[in-house]
Amino acid sequence: MLRNIFLVTLLVYAVCATHWEIREVGSAEDQDEEIYADDMMKEQIFLCSACKTLIAMVKKRIPSNATAVDIKAKLNNFCGKMWLLKRTCLNIVQKHLHGLVDELMKNDGPNAVCTKIHVCK
Repeated sequence: MLRNIFLVTLLVYAVCATHWEIREVGSAEDQDEEIYADDMMKEQIFLCSACKTLIAMVKKRIPSNATAVDIKAKLNNFCGKMWLLKRTCLNIVQKHLHGLVDELMKNDGPNAVCTKIHVCK
């Protein structure tokens, strides 16, 4: 009889230990997903802010009758001067060059331009 009680107790312990291990693994995976989503949100906010800064500064420096070639030159020239955001600026310009040129030829503000080229939401 004592042997049966011991075996049942051991079985219950094994089931509980397995259950807790599964819950711990699930919690760690959930935390990783939350951290990843948080990092993606921060990166999106950073890119949006960099895009708005780029557009605002370039808009100030281009004449109203600027051509597409003028705008491309200003975009590339401006990124070269942004020493902290240079790589981010160049990535935005390279990835969205045609959209940026089209939008900068219009009279839209930085927020509208960055939203239209899908850098900002």
